[in-house]
Amino acid sequence: MSYIVYHTNSAWYQTGKRTMRTKEHRQTYTPQAVFRVKAVSRCAATIPGHGEAILATQFSPSSSSLMVTGSGDSTARIWDCDTGTPLHTLKGHTGWVLAVSWSPDDKTIATGSLDGSVRLWDPITGKSVGSPMNGHTKWVNSLAWEPYHLQDVEAARIASASRDATVRIWNAAIQRIELVLSGHASSVTCVRWGGTGSIYTASHDKTVKVWNATDGTLRHTLNAHAHWVNHLALSTDFALRTAYHDHTGKVPDSVADKKAKAKARYTAAATREGKTVERLVSASDDFTMYLWEPQKSKKPLARLLGHQKQVNHVTFSPDGFYIASAGFDNHVKLWDARDGKFITTLRGHVAPVYQCNFSADSRLLVSASKDTTLKVWDVRTGKLSEDLPGHQDEIYAVDWSPDGQKVGSGGKDKAVRIWRH
Repeated sequence: MSYIVYHTNSAWYQTGKRTMRTKEHRQTYTPQAVFRVKAVSRCAATIPGHGEAILATQFSPSSSSLMVTGSGDSTARIWDCDTGTPLHTLKGHTGWVLAVSWSPDDKTIATGSLDGSVRLWDPITGKSVGSPMNGHTKWVNSLAWEPYHLQDVEAARIASASRDATVRIWNAAIQRIELVLSGHASSVTCVRWGGTGSIYTASHDKTVKVWNATDGTLRHTLNAHAHWVNHLALSTDFALRTAYHDHTGKVPDSVADKKAKAKARYTAAATREGKTVERLVSASDDFTMYLWEPQKSKKPLARLLGHQKQVNHVTFSPDGFYIASAGFDNHVKLWDARDGKFITTLRGHVAPVYQCNFSADSRLLVSASKDTTLKVWDVRTGKLSEDLPGHQDEIYAVDWSPDGQKVGSGGKDKAVRIWRH
C-alpha cells in the first residue's frame, strides 16, 4: 500500500504585491520487507567444472543451498553452494543448455537446449526424469512452470518457448505435449506463466502475446514495440517462483495446505488497492520498455524511455514497486513499477549489462556485465553498494537466492562463483 502525504497545500499567498507559491512534497511509503538482506561482498567459492561458457543459472526456490547452471558444454550442473562443490552433472542434451528452470515445488529441474529438446531432472539424484520432450524444430530459448497454486500437482505443466516461433505446453508427469501455441511469426524469446491463468510470450516479431493457459487460445496481441522483444517480467514473478517457500523455511505438510499458502502468497503479491493486478513489462531492441496490465487493456500503461541501446533484461522487485532494466548502453535503470516513471540510472559498468536481479527484500540489486564484474546497488539511494570483480571474462548469468543469502554467477570463464556477505 502506498500513502501520499502532502506537507503543504499547493496554494497562492498574497503578501503586499508579491505572490508566493508553497511547494507540494510528495512522499510515498512502501511496506517494508519482513527481513533484511545484506549486500553480498565477497566471493565465497569459485567452482570449476563446466567445459564451456555458463549461459543460464537459477537457485532452488526453497533455499540458497542448491543452484543449477546450463552451459555451452551441453550439460547442466547442480552445485552445493554451502560447501562450494559440484553435486551432479546432468548429461543428455546434444547442444548448448540455454535455459534452466527449477519447479516451484523444488522437486524437478527443467532444461532447454540448442538441440530443441526439454529435459527434466531430479535435483536430489541428478538423474533424468522420464524421456526427453522432443517437438521443437529449433532451439529452446525460455522455460516457465505452471504456478503451483494453479497446478494439478499430479500433472504439473511447463511451457517452452523456441526459435521455431512456437510455445509448447508439456505435461511434466508423462513428458507429453498438451498444447502448441502458434501465432508468432518469428523466434519466441521469452515465456512467462501468470498466476491468473494467462501465458505471456515475447518474440522477434515485435509482439507480446497473451494466451489462455487452459485451452491455448490467443487472448490478446500487444503491439507497441518497433523491434525484437527480448525479455518479459511479471510483477508477481517472485511469488510464483517461490510458491509456498518463504523466509521462515516452514513447509506445509499437505498438498492442499501447500496450494493454499502458495495462493495466499500470490494474492498478497498481486493485490493493489483491493484488486488482483498482474503487470507485465517488456524489453526490446528498440531501446524501450513498455509496462502493461494485460487483464485490463491491450494498450500499454507506460512507455519507459531512457536507454540509448538495446534493452536485454528486465525484472520486477519482489515487492512489486520497482522495475530494473539492463541495457547494452552499459547502464542499469530503475523505474517506478506503478506508473513506469523513471527513477534513476545506475552508472558504473563499462560494457553492456546482460542481467540484473533484486534481493528478496527489494532493497538491493545485482547486475552482471560484459565488463567481468558484478555490481550490487542500493535501490533506495541508487548508489553502488559493492563492486564484485573476480570473473576472468564476460558474465552471462546471475541469480540472487530467494532467501537472500547468496548470489550465484557464471559466464565465459566457465567457473561458477558464489558470493556472500
